[in-house]
This record gives sequence, structure tokens and C-alpha cells, in this order.
Amino acid sequence: MTGQAITGATNRADRRNRAGLVLTALILTAVGGYGLARGWGAFGDTAASDPLLAESWRTFVGRNQTPFWAGAALASLLLAWIGLRWLRAQLAESTPRRIDLTHHGDGGATVIMPAGAAQALAADVERYGGVASASARLTGDQDAPEVDLRVDVADSCNVPALLARIEDDALERFRRALDLEALDANVEFRLTTTPSRRRVR
Repeated sequence: MTGQAITGATNRADRRNRAGLVLTALILTAVGGYGLARGWGAFGDTAASDPLLAESWRTFVGRNQTPFWAGAALASLLLAWIGLRWLRAQLAESTPRRIDLTHHGDGGATVIMPAGAAQALAADVERYGGVASASARLTGDQDAPEVDLRVDVADSCNVPALLARIEDDALERFRRALDLEALDANVEFRLTTTPSRRRVR
């Protein structure tokens, strides 16, 4: 079982998304900045009054209007498709998969709802001193489930001591309740001045 005291949870997908968005923003900013600077005469009055497209490009477009605009339409559809795929990926990642925690024994099957188990863990942590609120989420799969625990704490809270108690007490009981040999846990602490409601994801 692992615990981490962090101020902001990140993952590989988030880093890829941020890198892609930052790169896109830089490109668009550079293109827009060049257009504004040129229009304002930063590159001379002649450049400010000249069209952005060179004469050869304008001639090419004029001579090949049908294939040019057809290609532009296809490129626009491709970009829209890529954007849709990206948006669907974000929505899929933000919705946790259901984890089957059913235990089968000689006397029958015991069904444990992931949301209920996460709620019980969050409620357990909220009883600790210095904790304003807590939320928990189960991720991974049934063979290797993981728990993401977010804890809002007061400014005066002893975070290292609280983390040790969560690891040795709440998470250990949670692991035993789910009958797991091991449990990976990521714990995020946030400083707060006002309590908030518990959220179960």
C-alpha cells in the first residue's frame, strides 16, 4: 500500500493533454500575433497593406477553386473528427469504470458496491481530527483496484501524522474489508478554511 501527500493529482493523460493544448495555444498565439503585428505596421507599411497570402498562392487558389475548397472541407472534417475523438476520450477518462468486487464463497456471493465502499472509506477518514471533508474513488480493475482519496484539512493539521494514520488505519481496514492482498492508494491533501460536503465518485 502506498500513500502520497500531494497538492494536485496528475496522471499521464493529463500531462499529454496539457502539452497538446499548450502547443496548440503557442502556435495559434504566434500566428495571431504575427497577423496583428503585421497589420499594425511592425514589418513596414508595405507589408501592412499587402495581402497575407502571396501572389502565387492566390493565383493557385483562383485556378483550382474546386479541388482547393474540397480539400479544405476534408481537412476541416478531419480536424473536427480528431477533436471529437479527443473529447470522447476525456469524457471516458473522467467516468470511472465499474469494478466488480463480488466475492464468491461456499455460502453464496457477497456483492460490494464500489461507490458504497468508497463512501465508507471517506466517512472513516472524516472522523479523524483536522479533517474537514474527504472524498474517495475506486479505479483500476477487480484484480488490482486502486483508491484515490482526497482529504481537505485545516491549516493546523499535522499532515504527515494524518497520512500515517490513514495508511495504517483507514486504508488497512478498507483493504481487509475488500479482502485484498494489496491496495495501491493515492492520497491528496488540500488546505481549507471551511468544511465542505463529502463527495463520492
